Amino acid sequence: MSVLSTAVRVLLLEDSELDAALIEDELRRGRVEFTLTRVETRTGFLEALHHFRPAVIFADCKLPAFSGVEALEIARNDAPHVPFVFVSGTVGEEAAVELLKAGATDFVLKDGLVRLIPVLNRALKEVQERLALESAQAELSSCNSELEQRVLDRTLELSAKNAIMEEDLRMAHELQIALLPRRFPTLPKDCPPSESAVRISSLYRSSHMVSGDCFNVTRLSDTKLSVFICDVMGHGVRAALVTAMLRTLEEQLGEKAADPALLLGEMNRAQCHIFEEAETLVFATACSMTVDVAAGTLTVANAGHPCPLLVSGAQKGVTPLSASASRGPALGIFSDAVYHNELHPLAKDDLILLFTDGLFEVENADAELFSEDRLRETVAQHTELPPDPLVAAVVHDVELFTGRTTFPDDICVVAVQVARLATSASSAA
Repeated sequence: MSVLSTAVRVLLLEDSELDAALIEDELRRGRVEFTLTRVETRTGFLEALHHFRPAVIFADCKLPAFSGVEALEIARNDAPHVPFVFVSGTVGEEAAVELLKAGATDFVLKDGLVRLIPVLNRALKEVQERLALESAQAELSSCNSELEQRVLDRTLELSAKNAIMEEDLRMAHELQIALLPRRFPTLPKDCPPSESAVRISSLYRSSHMVSGDCFNVTRLSDTKLSVFICDVMGHGVRAALVTAMLRTLEEQLGEKAADPALLLGEMNRAQCHIFEEAETLVFATACSMTVDVAAGTLTVANAGHPCPLLVSGAQKGVTPLSASASRGPALGIFSDAVYHNELHPLAKDDLILLFTDGLFEVENADAELFSEDRLRETVAQHTELPPDPLVAAVVHDVELFTGRTTFPDDICVVAVQVARLATSASSAA
């Protein structure tokens, strides 16, 4: 039985009317619906190939004016997908192999036409399968091309969005840097830095484009200075936004900076109120201090922040400020948190070092933590240095310990040294 449901266009290259009739009879016995065109010459074969557009070609090997071998060569060039079956009297084995290599589909001997229908069905089935495969491959290729285009479009879209985000982050970075002090105040106001009662140095490095650390130094009077430092939990944009908010709060509450505990309390209540509807906890450690060169005192309040270090100018010792018992919780956790001031005497050449935990919470190649204790020991090795080189030396020692010049967390370091007390300046005058 035929595998086709539509009439098969058969091109028959045959010079014998009797053999042609036998082939047609065999097709009818096989219940094949067909339309047949018989040709005997090259011209007739070419015309039928292009206008009749056969689904299968049956060809005798030898004709008086044209051969099946020539017809095969033409068919392979002009209709490569059309099955080409030799129907011949005799074909030697070697000749058959060569013709198969040349592109013939199969052979049917004229005295064995019973094979004609199975050969036809198999050949046409192979054509169907090949066409289906080519269609599937074409569809797959089209899908791949479409997918590649979609990926390309999406990549371009993401690249454009990334460029916008990078530009936004760059601007955020610039704005965040702008929030940091560009010049430090002098005591008294408008005096040359070389004659100021305080000398100030700072170092600020962000581990990302934007940072969760910030600090500020403001003049309260001609003899008083306020220093504020904070470290917001986490990294990246969220931490940077909270940092900017805290920096703004600190500036808005500037009149309370003379009382560090009061300043931290007000900032804590404001932060808790702002984030009370948030689903996640957002907190920040902070430390505020007031340097009074007239009274020779340092007032410190701490909200869960690493203890600042006091470097004695006379004894060259290093003392942690803000005992654990007096440290309050980080900002943004408890709205009713209470913070306390600690009062410390200050002498000429004393230096106060404030920092965020990114400076000491680093590990070396052996997973050994640098730690606050090691930081205190490191500072003790550089007590003879003024603020700028002291900060640089401490950071350099941490880099040597870790074996790298980058830090996994943001770092912020501020050093304030008392160059002279106001009472000393008065007596010197």
